[in-house]
Amino acid sequence: MRFLIYILFTGFPLLYLQWAQAIPFFDRLPRFELRVEGDRQLQDWLREQLEAQRNSSSVLQSYRDPRDVARYERGTLGKLLRSRGYYNARVRDYVSSGGIDYLVAPGPQTLITSIELEMPQRYREGIGNLPLSPGDPLDAGKVLEGVKVIEKYLGAHACLLDIDVSYQATLIRGEARARLVYRVAPSPEVRLGEVRIEGLTSVNPDFLRGKLQLEPGDCFSRRKLNAAQLRLLRTNLISSANSRVSAPYEGTVDVVFVVVERRHRTVRLGVGYTSDEGAGVTAGWEHRNIFGRGEKVEVESKANPVQQSLQGQLLMPRFFRDRQSFSASAELSSEDRDAYQADAFTLGATVSRKLSKHRTVSVGGELKFSQVQEQGEATEDFSLLSLPLGFKLDTTDNLLDARRGATAALEVRPYADLGQSSTNFVKNTLALTGYITGNNLKFEPTLALRIKAGVISGIDTLDVPADERFYAGGGGSVRGYAYQSLGPRRLIPPASPGGEPTLSDPIGGRALSEISLEGRFRFTDTWSGVLFLDGGNAYEDPPPRFGSSLFWGTGVGVRYITSFAPLRLDIAFPLEKRDDLDDDFQVYVSLGQAF
Repeated sequence: MRFLIYILFTGFPLLYLQWAQAIPFFDRLPRFELRVEGDRQLQDWLREQLEAQRNSSSVLQSYRDPRDVARYERGTLGKLLRSRGYYNARVRDYVSSGGIDYLVAPGPQTLITSIELEMPQRYREGIGNLPLSPGDPLDAGKVLEGVKVIEKYLGAHACLLDIDVSYQATLIRGEARARLVYRVAPSPEVRLGEVRIEGLTSVNPDFLRGKLQLEPGDCFSRRKLNAAQLRLLRTNLISSANSRVSAPYEGTVDVVFVVVERRHRTVRLGVGYTSDEGAGVTAGWEHRNIFGRGEKVEVESKANPVQQSLQGQLLMPRFFRDRQSFSASAELSSEDRDAYQADAFTLGATVSRKLSKHRTVSVGGELKFSQVQEQGEATEDFSLLSLPLGFKLDTTDNLLDARRGATAALEVRPYADLGQSSTNFVKNTLALTGYITGNNLKFEPTLALRIKAGVISGIDTLDVPADERFYAGGGGSVRGYAYQSLGPRRLIPPASPGGEPTLSDPIGGRALSEISLEGRFRFTDTWSGVLFLDGGNAYEDPPPRFGSSLFWGTGVGVRYITSFAPLRLDIAFPLEKRDDLDDDFQVYVSLGQAF
């Protein structure tokens, strides 16, 4: 069993390549060999560029005759060589039944003899170092990078109405030399006059004007206008924003932002299914501009055979600070699990603050009144006050369908029971995810990894309310095992002398370990597939363990990719099936990736 898991982890990339090569159109293009006379580094770079083009070019995939492929790729090699300054290069191709051989004679590389900047002297002196200097090769990428350097400097230090930077390279072919000239087109220098917003119907105008961060008299900058438009869109209240600049007058220009408001109300209906919980429905309503400054009110209900809830939430962005938000919520919930039955009413509030683009901290308070009954035990009443502290690092590119980046989320949540002084404990959870995608490979495979650990400290396991303990198993944990089916169980004595003792339903634990590995493959723009391996367990006592005590499940899934989030269908199988406890497989249908 452990050997199988090792093979799944270490052999996954090799298995993918073998499967891919077995697909008919994977190797439809003829094999190629490339040789560059006297320059191994250039040879390796050209080979990488050709391989990347073969993985992404639909034109190449449509060719059937190897001679057409060779003609197309010979043109590509010529363009690549010129982009590196090889203007006298020769490319020859030899087509045979074994593939295509390319022989490249690069010739001399064109070098830059001089670089001139045609622009006002006061700008020229502050630009600093360009990516090219006299004596360097005439590299097209670095030439364009020089344009961006000049544009960036002028955008930050000049008040030009228009910034137009161009370049001209004059080749001296017989000497393999070139003169490079950067030019800035003449444009008047202006400052901001009146700044207005048009098109608003319900959003508070003063609130949006504060988002512009533009004041009369400021130095005019197209970059600042673009940044202001982006801030308007990020309020989630505006569907489109465009700026209109007047003709200059007396050294100033007026700017009008023409906006279109989004629809602020949304009704949502959804369905889902899991083998362990059955079919479920969700319904929700939200208003994203309840007070005219982007405040959101959301009401959502969920119902399936084992869980029902009704929740209301108020979210106030830019709470006293631009990068700070406040949320308050109230929830009624009822659960009928194998491990326990619980009815609860919860009130909570949280303040979150973005420390940077990727880092967020939060602090809050929550009061939860609950009635909890474990199987075979009397009902207990709890009045739990908790003060959650959180930190999150998020560099992913998409919240519901990440393809690159990573997250790290840590929450420390102290609990105190207002009615029972002995029920005081601290619940800690840490979740890590990572994503990497091979954009240049067939099916753009994404390797996704999730690791989660949790610890409850301060009291014994059975003194922690059953609905606050850790459980493992289910669609968001270890697929292939029923929801909350993994973890410690109590031994129930036999009902009569000589009988066999039995195990109780899961009782939960004070430690949790989970790990998931997914390979995601995008077949088309709307369909993708997934192979996954999940492992996890809950433990009666800390610390969490990531060794032989984990239970493992594996399976496959399909995703239908919508404009909002993927629709998910997974079928999972337990690799360590327990007699009379586990089914042969589990099915999960929901919205969004598993993690």
